[in-house]
Amino acid sequence: MLQNTLYSLLTVTSAFVVLAAGTSLAGETVPEGAKPWPELSKDGVHAHVGENTLWLQVDKVASQAGRVVIPRLCASIRSVVWCQHPDALVKVAPEPNEWIFSWKPKGEEDALLKIRLDTQPLLPVDCPIATPNGDGSVMLHAYQANTFGEKLRFEPQWYKNTVGYWAVATDYATWKLKLDAPGTYSVAVLQGCGSGQGGSDAKLTLSQADKVEAEVSFQTIDTGHFQNFRWNHLGFVTVTTAGEYELRIAPVKIAKGALFDVRTIHLVKQATAAQ
Repeated sequence: MLQNTLYSLLTVTSAFVVLAAGTSLAGETVPEGAKPWPELSKDGVHAHVGENTLWLQVDKVASQAGRVVIPRLCASIRSVVWCQHPDALVKVAPEPNEWIFSWKPKGEEDALLKIRLDTQPLLPVDCPIATPNGDGSVMLHAYQANTFGEKLRFEPQWYKNTVGYWAVATDYATWKLKLDAPGTYSVAVLQGCGSGQGGSDAKLTLSQADKVEAEVSFQTIDTGHFQNFRWNHLGFVTVTTAGEYELRIAPVKIAKGALFDVRTIHLVKQATAAQ
């Protein structure tokens, strides 16, 4: 109870990241050190990647269409800027397996989109397994999730950064992680849930080689908005061996319109087994 109260004291709300007043990116080009990204380069788009930054060079034809599509990446988006028109709005629409960037065309010209991210962007196939911190705890982020089903997806926008669209009871999400030692771990989820949407039943499992080693059932909590994030302490899991695991969250019963949004999962090694 005390631990759940401590987690509940931490509340995370959404925040927009915008360019500082007077900032101008007109004339900016892709830095020489940026590396081409062939997997993202197609249909009039040439992609380059640098430190926590993705550049999309869009030719005139694609620019006039006002829309580019790239594969879903493992990184949350801090900002998106059309360098030639830094005040223009660039919309981000994530789908389960791809991201769509769209804008209102402004004449016949190439476009350069500068996308700043919180971490180095990777394709899901290249996303490394989550490993323990020095104290044995493991933090799992939304961008590290694999989503399965009809609607569930990673939403990378700066004010979301979450696994969301959890409206179908058969959709589920998984994370790959490594545990350094057997024992008991407390489990908490940084979650958001709209007003009147709480009280759904769900289950979290830890599996090795498709065998469930530990599980905990829980209910989602109403946080007033799906982008108001609050820690929900789910309980404890005990594993008998160290090694690589798959953590899965799946609905049991969705009470209203959606299960919840998940930004982070935290597993903390306990000094002694939970009573």
